[in-house]
Amino acid sequence: MKAVITVTGIQNLENTGDDSIELVTDGVYMRIADGYAVKYLESELTGLAGTTTTVEVTSSGVVVERRGTLNMRMEFKEGCRTGFLYETLYGAATLGFETRRIVSELGDRGGSLSIDYVVNMEHAVVGINKLCMSVKPKETRQNI
Repeated sequence: MKAVITVTGIQNLENTGDDSIELVTDGVYMRIADGYAVKYLESELTGLAGTTTTVEVTSSGVVVERRGTLNMRMEFKEGCRTGFLYETLYGAATLGFETRRIVSELGDRGGSLSIDYVVNMEHAVVGINKLCMSVKPKETRQNI
């Protein structure tokens, strides 16, 4: 279904406090074999114009994949540490993260998702992050 997707990213970087960004965009929301998937285009606001983001939420975790000007795939599993390759036009870096908590309240008509995780580089914490997403069916206007 066509959907309105609100994504809020909150980063707490060492000694700088919280920094947040919010994106409201149109996208697609669909049922997949073991859960739900959301797909949308990033905007200039996020600094990722030209990138498509896909979020798949299943019983085994959450996968966030970006393709375009930024390429990356992050697999979130509560309580697990993992790494990912962060590729940009300017180069690539390997980052690690630990998923602290995933809360999914997604259903057939949308809902919400929240992921708390810690990002590290070379075993040093570089940020404590939270990704929040809400998905609502897009209202279609009818001509009267």
